[in-house]
Amino acid sequence: MNAEVKFKTNEYNYYNRAVGIIKKNDKYLILNVDDSAYYHIPGGHIEIGEDSLVAVTREIKEELGYTVKTASLFCIQENFYKKKSAVQHGVEYYYLIETEEELETIDRVVIDIDRGVDKSLQIKWVSIEDLKEIDLRPFTVKNLMINNKLNTLTHIIQRD
Repeated sequence: MNAEVKFKTNEYNYYNRAVGIIKKNDKYLILNVDDSAYYHIPGGHIEIGEDSLVAVTREIKEELGYTVKTASLFCIQENFYKKKSAVQHGVEYYYLIETEEELETIDRVVIDIDRGVDKSLQIKWVSIEDLKEIDLRPFTVKNLMINNKLNTLTHIIQRD
């Protein structure tokens, strides 16, 4: 396990993440971590020496136990938002994932050990209609999912 690509200054926290959207039978897999107020897409921080494809493959295996068969980059999002006393500056790479395993679209809860910390992951499969009613972040990628814009490369700069 290598150090993650992130650093802090007095004013900024910088990070890089790789994220994977998994779709089956018109349903998307989303996660809620530790009963958070919102859902997100599986993925995590890129480690030093990793490219985003290796990172998303590792994260999908660690969080969900799935082996990535194919991964197609469809979005790069740059985020700028204030959290506590610092501006968060993140670059996120979003992939559309196909797994080696035959997936069952069954909601479940698993425990993920992330750098020595246990996290409860609520895995939920949702339709596009469900997505419209769910707080899935980032909302920009949620909108790409709802509008079926996962087949072309999109670059988003989001400043809150």
